Amino acid sequence: MTGCLFCLAAISHRSFISGQSGFFLSRNMTPIRYTELAAVLARRISEERYELGSFLPSEKELMQEFKTSRHTVRAALQQLQDARLVSRRRGSGTIVEARTSNSGFGQSLSSLEDLVLLAAGSPRHLLAVKEVVADLDMARELNVGPGTRWVRFTSTRSLQDDIPMVLTHVYVDTQYGGIKKITQRSPDRLISELIEEHYGLRIESVRQDISACALPPAAAKILGVDSHSPGLFILRQYRDAAQALVVVSTSYHPAGRYKFSTMLIRQK
Repeated sequence: MTGCLFCLAAISHRSFISGQSGFFLSRNMTPIRYTELAAVLARRISEERYELGSFLPSEKELMQEFKTSRHTVRAALQQLQDARLVSRRRGSGTIVEARTSNSGFGQSLSSLEDLVLLAAGSPRHLLAVKEVVADLDMARELNVGPGTRWVRFTSTRSLQDDIPMVLTHVYVDTQYGGIKKITQRSPDRLISELIEEHYGLRIESVRQDISACALPPAAAKILGVDSHSPGLFILRQYRDAAQALVVVSTSYHPAGRYKFSTMLIRQK
């Protein structure tokens, strides 16, 4: 797969609270990570709180607002620059160049915290919500039991020029079905994150399987490509601390609109 690397990382399935002591993760009150700061800034850019062509707050101002180090601020700004959302000029500052990444999307991760969240810069376009029962084919695709019941959210996310880069089906255990309205109101947040916040549980692990595929006709039509053209299929399973399956998602990416990156390090 070709395409430009958009390496803005996700908010690691956690929510923010603010207070006199700055921004912290609500679950364990640890200081904000650079990936999380990058996601907050990306969301502000997408919401036009920082206009195109304007300057972001200075490093010092961001350090004061988020009560964090210069190193964290610089690492977050570098992620925005890698995503082509901003440009940086020595002695001048950081300029907003785009509200969303303008070419293919890619991700780089080494842990759950680094699971890339394009939600901040590329809001979900919800197409349908439906309760489904897994038949044999669906159970095989999702690696779940036949007859299990799910609430399925079908959506796309698009590039800056409105070309869809992914078609995603998110399957939520029906006991968390109350998330429907919240999901519709929050297109820029992961559904798993909303479930955590609304139901007070914690996603402990995400298994991700990536494989080449020929895009099914229904998916290809929505994505605007030829049926059976090459693409990537990604299956993710989100589990809580008891290893109970909470969410399953499937994603179809057409060729040239997505790239996945990882780094292998030799163990001593």
